[in-house]
Amino acid sequence: MNVTVVGAGPGSPELFTGKMKKAVSEADLVLTSERLVHDMKLLNVNAKACGIKETLEYIDEKADSEERLCVVASGDTGFYSIASTIARQAGKGVTVERICGISSMQYFAAVTDHGYETMKLVSLHGRGSSIVPFVCYNKSVFALTGGALKASDIVRELADKEMDHVQVFIGENLTMESERIVQGKPSELAQLEFDDLAVMIVDNPEAADSNMVLRDEDFIRGKVPMTKETIRCIAAAELAIKPGDVVYDVGAGTGAMTCTMALAANESFVYALEKKAEAVELVHANMKNLGIYNIDLKSGSAPEAMEGFPPADKAFIGGSCGNLREIVERVLAANEAAVIVITAVTLETLSEAQVLFKSLELKTDIKCINISKAEKLGRYDLMKAENPIYILRGEKDD
Repeated sequence: MNVTVVGAGPGSPELFTGKMKKAVSEADLVLTSERLVHDMKLLNVNAKACGIKETLEYIDEKADSEERLCVVASGDTGFYSIASTIARQAGKGVTVERICGISSMQYFAAVTDHGYETMKLVSLHGRGSSIVPFVCYNKSVFALTGGALKASDIVRELADKEMDHVQVFIGENLTMESERIVQGKPSELAQLEFDDLAVMIVDNPEAADSNMVLRDEDFIRGKVPMTKETIRCIAAAELAIKPGDVVYDVGAGTGAMTCTMALAANESFVYALEKKAEAVELVHANMKNLGIYNIDLKSGSAPEAMEGFPPADKAFIGGSCGNLREIVERVLAANEAAVIVITAVTLETLSEAQVLFKSLELKTDIKCINISKAEKLGRYDLMKAENPIYILRGEKDD
């Protein structure tokens, strides 16, 4: 079977390409969505509406036939399109050709006066994700929305995160008579409702650099203890955080380690716990000051306050208030493959963590970090030692 997947553009027949119309008219059968079937029947009477699952089943059933099948997708064929699904799942005997269309991103960028040379493209349609991490670290983000996460939900999340420094553009029913395009700050748009398949562009002129190195002097300190710069770097390296990892920070303190991990988890969130009110305020202040908003901060004690957190890929425990075993067991119960890093200043905490990791049969790595910094004494530079810090890394052995 020969399958041609064509992009129909945002919706208006005026934006159908000549190559797309030729492919549709010459096909033996055309499968498309309910929204597009009327226009496709004007090009080929053998057009019918068909869902994604049914389309894939039909291709599998007819794989050995000589039929020329055309599948018409909305938008383009290269951005979270059914074309990729067909190409990935098609069996032997099926050849797949893509014919691109004008994407909703191209159209929306044009009508809102955006170039997209450096624009971050994401799909939140049916994925239950969040736009916040992408907006934090990119000056311009285009997003497809729909399903469980609609444009109205996304705008409200940006408003809840106090990200009113960003500018939001939302478009629905693009190219159609009912087309609506609005723009404004999240707080200005938070009460509006939008169609299921709206698109968005979010501009963040104050986007943070996810590759920046956070120095101790970058943080508002107060009287709350802070994990020092060198220890933060080593502990984060031990966690080996990937952009999409879900990360815990138990005992967030000033938020210094929280923010360091959030830079690494720049397509996800750090879920942070802190029980002291002063520290919670400091974390919020440091988040806002640094433009790091992909942090979900909760006030309370672990493990009880961890209720509702998604399973962690990586967990940093900087303070446990005597509940170390319960915290570690809660992390592993949700995801036994989670990597856990604990910092210890006292030998008692070191011993407790080491015994705990052994009892849970975790592969353990322990490092003792001794740091000395030069300080001026008259015309001399003398090295002044800080307290040694133990870093323990535990994970299930493969």
